[in-house]
Amino acid sequence: MRVVPLEAFREKIPFAVAVRAVERGFRALALGEATLPDPLVMELAEQRAEVHVKGAHLRGGPHIVLKLATGFYRNRERGLPSGDGMFLLLDAETGAPEMLLEEHGYLTDLRTAAAVALTLEYLAPKEEKQALLVGAGALARLTARAMLAERPLERLTLWNRSRERAEALARELAPLVEVRVAPALEPAVRDHRVIVTATASTTVGTGSPEKIELEPALLARADKLVADRVSQTERYGNLHHAIAAGLVTRARVYGELGDLAAGRLAGRERPGELTVADLTGVGVQDAAIAQSVIEVLGL
Repeated sequence: MRVVPLEAFREKIPFAVAVRAVERGFRALALGEATLPDPLVMELAEQRAEVHVKGAHLRGGPHIVLKLATGFYRNRERGLPSGDGMFLLLDAETGAPEMLLEEHGYLTDLRTAAAVALTLEYLAPKEEKQALLVGAGALARLTARAMLAERPLERLTLWNRSRERAEALARELAPLVEVRVAPALEPAVRDHRVIVTATASTTVGTGSPEKIELEPALLARADKLVADRVSQTERYGNLHHAIAAGLVTRARVYGELGDLAAGRLAGRERPGELTVADLTGVGVQDAAIAQSVIEVLGL
């Protein structure tokens, strides 16, 4: 089995390639051309940590992809990355382990950022040139770059609980776009029509039952509520909290991201529409981004 270190593919997958790969993955899911299990999610409350196992096989693809991802959020206090992980690629014909991608959370963040950019393509106001990004960690960094690669933004506003981290990310992004750091979150939210959250907040991201980034009432107000996969978001996402609060039901969901990618449902249709997307990360994204690594590196 070949082991591919992170250094072999870090920042070598163009965002445009990642976005289109994720789009193909969601389209395959909507069209019944993907096989994937429900995620395995292990919550470790005492450690303030979580372990996820996801994966999928896209019809015709050479590999079955399994991804192990961890989030140990106290690691920041230890000076260690909070996320880690690896991808195992099995030969789709024989099941033999063929390749291990030592991604250390990078590909997970990249495919998540690509899904955000894809979602904005379908649901965000086309004419809007400003956006608010909540978060300033590794995921936020890639999300910001994916957004800028796919949308002609004139200004990006950042907010993070740690202003120092937000300012560091602002300096990094400054050569790409006008960036400002918001002093307070609520006024920044009121001032923006395009808002992206990239956090691990448990107080108001998604990905486990305890995480919540959006007030449940917001989901109830949405004209179009879109999930990456309803069966996941009703268990682990913002939708989970809105259902628990009795504010929405599963029937309230307009559709899945794959429905938009496959052209089954329209995205944003009216200037005043309030659209909300709940993304928890789906195995088809992992299979798609892993295939991108194989293709870009010629492995």
